[in-house]
Amino acid sequence: MGQEPLPLIRPMLAVNSLPFDSDLHLFEIKWDGYRGLLYLDGNTALRSRNLLDLTGKFPELGRLHQKVARKPAILDGEIVVFEKGKPSFARLQARGRLNNPQRISRVSVESPAVYVAFDVLYADGKNVMEHPLRERKTLLAEMVNPGAEIIVPDFILQNGRSFYDACVSRGLEGVVAKKLDSVYLPGRRSIYWQKFRHTLEAELVICGYQTGASGRSLGSLVLGGYRKGKLIYQGKVGTGFSTTEAAALLEGLRKIETPVATLEIPLPEKKRTHWVRPLLVCSIDYLTTTREGYLRHPVYRGIRWDKTPEECPAVP
Repeated sequence: MGQEPLPLIRPMLAVNSLPFDSDLHLFEIKWDGYRGLLYLDGNTALRSRNLLDLTGKFPELGRLHQKVARKPAILDGEIVVFEKGKPSFARLQARGRLNNPQRISRVSVESPAVYVAFDVLYADGKNVMEHPLRERKTLLAEMVNPGAEIIVPDFILQNGRSFYDACVSRGLEGVVAKKLDSVYLPGRRSIYWQKFRHTLEAELVICGYQTGASGRSLGSLVLGGYRKGKLIYQGKVGTGFSTTEAAALLEGLRKIETPVATLEIPLPEKKRTHWVRPLLVCSIDYLTTTREGYLRHPVYRGIRWDKTPEECPAVP
């Protein structure tokens, strides 16, 4: 009787939290990359959090089945591109835009991705998601032969606050606390996993744009999030993109312009806004929200090619 094929799984997600210490949790780096599930059998397949096939985007990760034992297996982790020893989301999202196989192949050498494996969901073709996290971590370390293309990151116990402070001081995104005896809940956002970030994060839909004073450059993006099936205005972001990124965004947005307003915005903003079809999702850092629900001090971090607009709730 043949082996059952590995099922497609959506990853487990974390909730936001303030830093804390705990004997019941482990603490590990929150990696600034694309979430991806790794399917390993006779070949390697890489799927995004919404099940898109990312294998062709990262050819340097195409032989990871040769680095992992106890196949068929599914690993959970993050696709990361490093720059000067730290994850660079800008470099990663630049790669995510590429579709030309020759350019992808060239950039995979210039800015190679690494798969950071932090959990195992299937081993020997069997579901291990009901096993406690502490057991899955031990199993993962036994399965993976780490190298340039795949690593298994370390974690610490108990001292979540000091670990968070150390990560932030090194310019890292933050920390994730995971309960040691917890099971894996696919597709669920669970308190079993809690993320500490030094800023808040949102994924929002680009609903329009405004040009700079010259009218030839990108000034800001008009942002929205879904609430009860309707896009709600969340403010604008005009910082965080490089000159190159701004030019690429403007070129792409002009191709999806629409005469129809995508959402309701304050009257002073309407005359300046060029509307676009709400197809693109971007990641935003911000400090808090105003009474009107607009983001305060937002900073653009990049396009999320791995997320759909419908996955972007309005910030409370």
